[in-house]
Amino acid sequence: MFVAGTSCKDFSMLKSCHRKDIEDKGTSGETFLAAVEYLEQEQPAVALFENVDKAPWEKMQEYIQGRLKLSDRNSIKNITEIKKDQADADNKLKFMIDDEGRYVVEEVPRQVGVKAGCVVEGFVRGDDDPSNVQPLKASSKKSGKIVTLGQLAEVHGIDLEEDILVMVKKARYRTHLIRLDTKHYGLPQTRNRQYLFVWRSDDPSDDLGEYFQLIMDHLKTPLLHSMDAFLLPPTHDRIRCFREALRSGPGLMVAKDRAKELDFFDWELSGVKDLAHHLNYREKMGIEERARWLTQWKTRGRKSVAPGLWPELVAMWNMRRCDLIDCFSASVVRDNISRDPLHHSFTWDLSQNVHRTSVRTPTVGVSGCVTPGGELLLPNKGRTMMGFEKLLLQGIPFTRLALGPETEVQLSDLAGNAMSMPVVCATMLSAICAPQLRREERRIQKVNLSNFKLSQKYDSANGAVLAERGDLHGKKLSTKDFSDIFSNIANELAQDAFQCSVLCNCESSGQTSQDDKILECSSCGFGICHSCTSRHQIESHQLKEIITSGSKKRANPHEFEMKLRCAAPSVLVLGKSWEDTIPECEGLESYSFQLQRVDRNRGHWLLTYGAWEDHGSGRQVAEIRVALGQIGALDEDLGLAVYVKCFAPAIRLQNPKRGVLGDAARLILKMKGETIDRDSSNWEIRGKPTKSSLEIVGSDPCDSQRVQVGLNDNAAKELKGHKPMKKFTEAFPESRNDLLHYHSKWKTWPGTIVVSGDKSELVNGTYKKMSCQHTCVLSALWRRDPTGSLPALYFYIRPDVMRTGLDVAVISRTPSYRDRMEICELKDWIPENALVEKTHTTEAKFLNWEAAPELALRVPEPAMTMETSDTPFHKQISTKKSEPPILCAMSGLSNEAMKSILQHSNDSGNGGIVSIDLVGKMGSRNAKRMSILAAPALLKYAAEGKLPLELLNWYKLSHPDECNFGLCETNFPSRPQEKWREIEGTARGKKVTKYERIFDAEESNEFYHKLLGRPPVFEASVDKGNGRLIIRMNPIVAGHQAAAHLVRGRGLVDDYAKTVDVDYCLSELSSMGEPLTKEFHVPNSDAYEETSVEGMELPLYHRQAKALTRMQAIEEGKVEFNEEERSEHILNGVGWCLIGRATKNSPLKGGVLGDAIGSGKTVVTIALILSGIEKARANRSMADGRSGATLIVVPPGLVKQWDDERKVRGENALLLLLSFPDIVMCPPYSLGQKFTKNKLRSIIIDSADTLKRFSVKEICEADLVIVPAGIIEERGKTATSRPYTELLSKKASADMIPPAPSSGHKEAPTIEGTWVRNMASGPAIYVGNNSKQKHRDEQAFYGHRYSEAITKLRQKKFDESERGVPLEWFTWDRIVVDECHECLVSSAKQDQESKASDFKAQARRGAREFLGVGCTDSSSRPLLAKSAVWGLTGTPLLETEARVTELANLMGGTYLTGSAHHWRKEERESGRDIFLNQQEEGSKSREYRCAIQESCHAYVREACQRNRGEDLLVKLERKQKAVNMSPSDGKKFLNAIKDTNLETYSITPDQLGDKASDGLSVTASSSARHSALFEIIDSIQADEPHTKIIIFANAVYGGYKSALSALKSSERKFSHVDENHSVLEQNEIISWFRHTDATNEDRSRPRILLLSFNQAAGHNLQEACHNVIMYDPMFSGSDAVADASVEEQALGRVMRQGQTDDVTCYRILVKGPDGERCLDDVIVERNLDEDVLRAATSNFD
Repeated sequence: MFVAGTSCKDFSMLKSCHRKDIEDKGTSGETFLAAVEYLEQEQPAVALFENVDKAPWEKMQEYIQGRLKLSDRNSIKNITEIKKDQADADNKLKFMIDDEGRYVVEEVPRQVGVKAGCVVEGFVRGDDDPSNVQPLKASSKKSGKIVTLGQLAEVHGIDLEEDILVMVKKARYRTHLIRLDTKHYGLPQTRNRQYLFVWRSDDPSDDLGEYFQLIMDHLKTPLLHSMDAFLLPPTHDRIRCFREALRSGPGLMVAKDRAKELDFFDWELSGVKDLAHHLNYREKMGIEERARWLTQWKTRGRKSVAPGLWPELVAMWNMRRCDLIDCFSASVVRDNISRDPLHHSFTWDLSQNVHRTSVRTPTVGVSGCVTPGGELLLPNKGRTMMGFEKLLLQGIPFTRLALGPETEVQLSDLAGNAMSMPVVCATMLSAICAPQLRREERRIQKVNLSNFKLSQKYDSANGAVLAERGDLHGKKLSTKDFSDIFSNIANELAQDAFQCSVLCNCESSGQTSQDDKILECSSCGFGICHSCTSRHQIESHQLKEIITSGSKKRANPHEFEMKLRCAAPSVLVLGKSWEDTIPECEGLESYSFQLQRVDRNRGHWLLTYGAWEDHGSGRQVAEIRVALGQIGALDEDLGLAVYVKCFAPAIRLQNPKRGVLGDAARLILKMKGETIDRDSSNWEIRGKPTKSSLEIVGSDPCDSQRVQVGLNDNAAKELKGHKPMKKFTEAFPESRNDLLHYHSKWKTWPGTIVVSGDKSELVNGTYKKMSCQHTCVLSALWRRDPTGSLPALYFYIRPDVMRTGLDVAVISRTPSYRDRMEICELKDWIPENALVEKTHTTEAKFLNWEAAPELALRVPEPAMTMETSDTPFHKQISTKKSEPPILCAMSGLSNEAMKSILQHSNDSGNGGIVSIDLVGKMGSRNAKRMSILAAPALLKYAAEGKLPLELLNWYKLSHPDECNFGLCETNFPSRPQEKWREIEGTARGKKVTKYERIFDAEESNEFYHKLLGRPPVFEASVDKGNGRLIIRMNPIVAGHQAAAHLVRGRGLVDDYAKTVDVDYCLSELSSMGEPLTKEFHVPNSDAYEETSVEGMELPLYHRQAKALTRMQAIEEGKVEFNEEERSEHILNGVGWCLIGRATKNSPLKGGVLGDAIGSGKTVVTIALILSGIEKARANRSMADGRSGATLIVVPPGLVKQWDDERKVRGENALLLLLSFPDIVMCPPYSLGQKFTKNKLRSIIIDSADTLKRFSVKEICEADLVIVPAGIIEERGKTATSRPYTELLSKKASADMIPPAPSSGHKEAPTIEGTWVRNMASGPAIYVGNNSKQKHRDEQAFYGHRYSEAITKLRQKKFDESERGVPLEWFTWDRIVVDECHECLVSSAKQDQESKASDFKAQARRGAREFLGVGCTDSSSRPLLAKSAVWGLTGTPLLETEARVTELANLMGGTYLTGSAHHWRKEERESGRDIFLNQQEEGSKSREYRCAIQESCHAYVREACQRNRGEDLLVKLERKQKAVNMSPSDGKKFLNAIKDTNLETYSITPDQLGDKASDGLSVTASSSARHSALFEIIDSIQADEPHTKIIIFANAVYGGYKSALSALKSSERKFSHVDENHSVLEQNEIISWFRHTDATNEDRSRPRILLLSFNQAAGHNLQEACHNVIMYDPMFSGSDAVADASVEEQALGRVMRQGQTDDVTCYRILVKGPDGERCLDDVIVERNLDEDVLRAATSNFD
């Protein structure tokens, strides 16, 4: 069977323009034609094709069948527009006669489904047997002649209205098309697709498709569960991860970017094309233009969202999406039956335009179609639908998928591209069974498909709950009174339960607010922490503090949960009389209720107990919910509430109840003082409602909700003239109110309601409308104030959340419908009724709860008991035992319970011991069974502290005798090595040699099975003979797997493994901590003593001397860092997590000096070198390649500056007089030009040719060796020539090293494109792992060849006179990487940099390889250092954990938690390894994410320092010169962006997406920018004729080329650096601008220096320059921090210590022809944002 879900991208009706047909060779057409080709080649017996409704199915069938019904030859079967009179197949379908006289299809009109090149077999007469094909052939003499279909028909007598043309096919297929909807197969999703059933048959009249259709109809399943049942709980780890990402630094960066958007509603300013759709929608719907009820969005990122929505998520959205939400929210309130999106279930697709998606579906409780690229908002949940949830809506259990590093966006698209599992499985089953069904029908004439239904044991009960299926049936139990036990629990824990419950929206996903003030609305009970008040709409609420900063500290929720589990029983049972008193409870007294969930809810904690049939293997039949804390909103008294719900009415087979299932009984116990008042309440059962009528009279009219959301008269007018579709109205209930049109009083609601007519006086009284918005349905809330003995009552609307019926007005004891405390329901009442006399009388139904003192819940003595051990668990651990030690054992399992637990296990255990598979094929089923039967008792046992070890306590493990931790191949098998083979290929028509990875298939398969066969950490088994459940735990396994990453692949000897400390901890998933979002704080060195250095004429500044002390401490090994890795293992079904932890306190191998720009990082480094120079010289060994030199790796433009710094101290031009005389200079770089004594021996190696001049001896005896970072990518005479790597390969006798890849993996600087969708219009929605496998292979091969050459090089011995020995052969005293961030930043557009850049993206990739950024093996790094590796940078870019991890690896290979899984590793992974990574590691918990965060912060604290320089005495003035582009440039700009349909000047790069480069290229080269440049230069030189001016330009989009062209055309004297200059020449040019003019020759040199931003880092130009011109803004993509960092680096060349003049920075901003805001305005605002600048330079003391 062949199943093909071909792409629907080009066929979908959601594609409003540029839809493509099969022949257009789009994605849809190509995948379909490829599938057809596969059919013809492989000829499977059966195939299934799936695609959207509007795919060209008729034509697709013609392609597959090879039969053209000629009467349909001109039917418009294609999806692209074509006029009917143009459909002329008679003349446009052409054939060529070949040498054999066959007709070969030559040209095909769009409406005909046949491929060019097909051969005509013949035709079938219309009235003839369909299989009787009359052959068609022409005379071979006519070979080459072209004939049309009409001519063919005329020659051969073919009737074009009756006959069928038949093509030659290798195999004949028949087809049957069927339209299917996912919701007809059990999934709550409207997903209409067509499936084409294809089967092999030579009989054109074969009717197998009819049987396929028959089975598909039979397999249809009624929809039993609404969409909400498929959504994850708010505390699910995926939801928590999502919210963590939104709150993180990268998430805040997205929010800041959104805040810079132009006003969406100002067309002249923003030019967003969707504005017209929004305005039209608002006008049509009657929504005021500025009505923004849910988001209140404004410009500059100002949003105040409704309570319930996630403000951090709304901050991710642009104004269009926010306005779409506001439009939709007003639209559903506008409906004739008004709904509230915050309280009713809706799904809104935010990825579509406001007019292209539906605000509601006719089938309630069902989501819209899950599509790739779709973003479904769940407004009543406050968030978007997660990828996991979309997979569930497709019927795909995500827990069974081997998911890897997929982002949330990719998971969503995976679900959108998938076929619905039940649907495609039904089609496959039908395809398999259809032939047999046909055979059966022919045998017995008629088949009843219901006879094939599988029978069940209890079918005769028709779904009733039977006592004999209960686990307590026939058993007698010893029990205790429920009230006694839970009263004591409430007395002790009720106050803490409320205090640590969810009291603010920000806590709804498991987090706890860091604010110590909690506020509550005294009108509606809405709660919010003080920190969140600025992000929510709170003006309508009467807030008061309920928890203040002086209150008792709130209990930790995780600790409280453990207390509650410890105190609460794990099992409950019903007492006597339940079955006699409540009919729905029939049979339930024979069931136990097991504790299933402990949830933290709004105001209280909720324990949920469930009862299942057949010992957990059957249906759930009932539940008991116990709430502890605040039982109802605004309740002053805390207490305990118990609710019993019976599922029997909903699960019976005959007339099952649908909709909300009410509780059958309840018990509410309130606190009186500090104890529960048990005498004040009894059990109550739901009594028969009492019908009555009430007079409800309204007065004091106020604005209705429709008016408050912004609806106007046009809404009522449009609705009155609208005729609704029948499918929306066919289920309308009867009502006294018009359900199709507005009430005459629709604009007003009563401000005061007087209720009378209740004879009991219970609800009579005056109710005043509360001002509260959003927190109650339609903001409809009236309150009767308490008077005397009468309590406060609330009048509100209770929602039918799934919209299956009308909402119901109720009178309740609390203001929240979630409390279910209603007293009476009003029939068919809306607020407008109270304002019209004839509708004052309203039928009411009083909800009676009758006392049932005979009812009771009981707490049984546990039937299953936990066995205790006198020996602590950690003392039982031994590697000599064949079995792991027992963590816990539970005895007392009945035969039925064991049978249930082992239902899906292989019952072939040894001696009656049967293992339970919790991770394999049946793992999810067995885990579910464990969670029902065993988890309640196990979790309680652990909470009571009775396990043989303490939860959350770390226990040390001793290294096993047979194998140290981390080295065991059984627990952590070594992955087979990849190999490379040479293959021949072509590129641009030329033969080229390529290389591809190869793997030994047997080795890989063996490794995979070793992974699967690793010893498990947890083993669950059942001892059938003794009725025991046994849980074993093996921490040794976790220890090995944790230690493996620390000890393997890092070039460490095996003895190192012995020094690694390993411990373990048992935790619970529910009790794990929350990663807290906090910025990285770089410390200063104030706590250190000062160190002086002999030989310096003047001392260092105090801060510099302290920084030196800190660096020396690290080099001397005095500063240790705790390297740590973890391994996590979860006991599925129970939720225990064993964490193995491997740690090693290792001396830091380097660090980062991140002093502010101009603070003297270079001077401190030279002082460090000088302080250890004698020791370094003494350590030299020419034979071993040990050099005494410090290797300085710098961006290409800084080579000469470093040598100058060696001679002249940059700050205040202080001389560095060094005290080592009479050292011979190394030609050709004699560095004694300025001084005659006291010199360091310095070598500058700027190219491979320079390296060839130096011997091993000279390099070993040097004190400084300065080399550009991109030397290994130094260009030769050809594009692919690399002199340095060619020299390396030659010296090492190794294979040639290719050039660095031109494309590669990209980092995700923000969460846009990973956790949230990119707002751009282009297709680049993936960030981070969007690289093609080809690019990963290129990077891997490059690294492989380079590493291989280094290995061979180090095996060589070189004589001391040998010249040109590559730098990788030497061991350096230390390595210093100047401007270390330059090699790490991977901007999105570096591949497009101009040739003027001296550090192109390709060179950066080479530099990263040269520095060993991705290499964790310290012994095999390209550059080896004896003392340390140091990074110098003024902009550390420490905005994410990923960046810190990368920096730590660069600085000597310090291991941070999670380093083994860093994204740099992925940039060179094979497809095999990407798959194996997930098999090897699995997903990570919150605890692990906390550990990563802490490790990164610890590294920054220990290894990084950032000291402020002295305050500059000069000022910085920023000036902007705005110029308008010319009309001709304006036309070019609009033409460049026309493909985006956003033809306006007021546009943002985000809106342009991939087309941003086209627009920026135009603005960069604008003639207006040229003129502005000259005007600025002239104005500067008018005041200071001899001053030097630095111009920086962006090389990414052509700014540098533009500035270069302008300066050349102006004939002004200027200097610039380009690729034709050697590194030495580049440095000489820049050095002219480094110092003041001293000679006439100096004064005659150019006054202007042009540099690209990429050439900016590290230069000291402050001595002679104080005017900077930024020709165009830096923009490389979405990484605002990286771009701002580059600009600050550029400005910092002049604005730094040593500057004596005020600095002026000029910017040129190009606007539209009439002064419109344009791209420059947006980018400059982004780059100058204070928060972005702070992130670029990082926080420091």
